[in-house]
Amino acid sequence: MFFENVVFDAADPHALGRAWEARLGTETLTDDAGGYETRLEVPGGPVLDLCFQPVAGATGEPGRLRLVVDETGERPVLAAITLDVADPAAERDFWAWLTGWVPVGAHGLQHPSSVGPVLELRAESAPKGARKNEIHLDVRLEAGDDADAVAREIAGRGGAELHLGFGDLPWRHFADPSGNEFCVLPYRG
Repeated sequence: MFFENVVFDAADPHALGRAWEARLGTETLTDDAGGYETRLEVPGGPVLDLCFQPVAGATGEPGRLRLVVDETGERPVLAAITLDVADPAAERDFWAWLTGWVPVGAHGLQHPSSVGPVLELRAESAPKGARKNEIHLDVRLEAGDDADAVAREIAGRGGAELHLGFGDLPWRHFADPSGNEFCVLPYRG
């Protein structure tokens, strides 16, 4: 598995996607009725797609997952993706296994190349409520990954599969041990 997407629920996905693209200097992948996607390529490091999907009622509030941009250099760079969790030390192992990223600092993870943004797990101020996070992460299965075995391992590590009633989709919805939603996308051969 590998970390592939940061997904935003947006009332106006095209405006929000273009704003992030202009800010980070990313490349447009998709601009259609289904949303907006832009690619962040870190030289020698990760490739992350920022995906903006139309969701009625999206508030734009940052919630439990935030993108931190460092604007002190020549151009802004995505420095960190922060995620509020119940126990950052314990959940670092969960997210390391899920993303393939490696521990850095007390509660962070980074692409194995040691370049690019840090996924920083932060202690939550309150447990996650029932409301869906408006930003979530996607991981993608690789050749040889068994989707059902991955689902069992997620549960064994304290996560849970979610059945959200969105119909038959090629990906599966899960929650981490703190209730933060994420998706596991199928292998793309």
